[in-house]
Amino acid sequence: MRWAEIGIETTAQAQDAVANLLMENGCGGTAISGDAPVIVKCYLPVDDRLEQRLLDIQTKVKDLAGFGLEAGSGEITVKYAGDEDWAEAWKQFFHTLRVGKRIVIKPTWEEYRPQMGDLIIEIDPGMAFGTGNHPTTQLCLELLEKYLKRRWVVVDFGTGSGILALAAAKLGASLVIAFDSDELAVQAARKNVMHNGLEEAIEVHRTDSPSFISRPVDLVMANLLARTIVVQAEELARLLRPGGILIASGIIQERSAEVQQALRDVGFEILETPSEGEWVAVAARRL
Repeated sequence: MRWAEIGIETTAQAQDAVANLLMENGCGGTAISGDAPVIVKCYLPVDDRLEQRLLDIQTKVKDLAGFGLEAGSGEITVKYAGDEDWAEAWKQFFHTLRVGKRIVIKPTWEEYRPQMGDLIIEIDPGMAFGTGNHPTTQLCLELLEKYLKRRWVVVDFGTGSGILALAAAKLGASLVIAFDSDELAVQAARKNVMHNGLEEAIEVHRTDSPSFISRPVDLVMANLLARTIVVQAEELARLLRPGGILIASGIIQERSAEVQQALRDVGFEILETPSEGEWVAVAARRL
């Protein structure tokens, strides 16, 4: 498979909105570099959908002005690479990162000297992305560190590279049931589970639905897009026992109220809604 590196020249004010547009158009994650201008990058497979995706992205970047965001030039660049070139190119954006009080996310190819109390998660995202650099992931990790209790059973809805599942297991979950519809994500997640020696604590399944999970669990993580959380709100409630915790992210500010209302409608109590830039996470309890 060939991959296209998509780069969009924009401003610091609009970088989160541009990143969200890329994710809504099929990017598994984004990398941000530069200051003035900011360059937001992602990778898309070169297939029959690429041209239409690029046209949609171009149109939506231009439309950001209507939302009061100065997007800069909005110039889009496209570079092509094969699997091996792609896999090496994005590594320049991924370095060891501390999130919250104890979680340290470390790429497998970097050295790190641990400090007392560190919970080190070694990640090679492969083609699934999910490095912990994006605010949506960081918000999830911070909430997970706050709410997860030892011996809980956890579901990771849309696991990607498995980073949230790994964090839950490191924080003391007795079992993490992770799943994703993308085969590349499932492969990367299973590889990372094995690399961290957590095969007994984490299951990784390829599916687009949690319907195979029949027993109620203690905590559900859903780092998805806002529209997916709204559509899946009832299913998220079904997965949780009464009093169970939902951690949802991938929500842009302007859709936060819609997501919160959808969760209230199916029996959730909103506990808190931390934010970073244009992104919001929701911690909720099933009543």
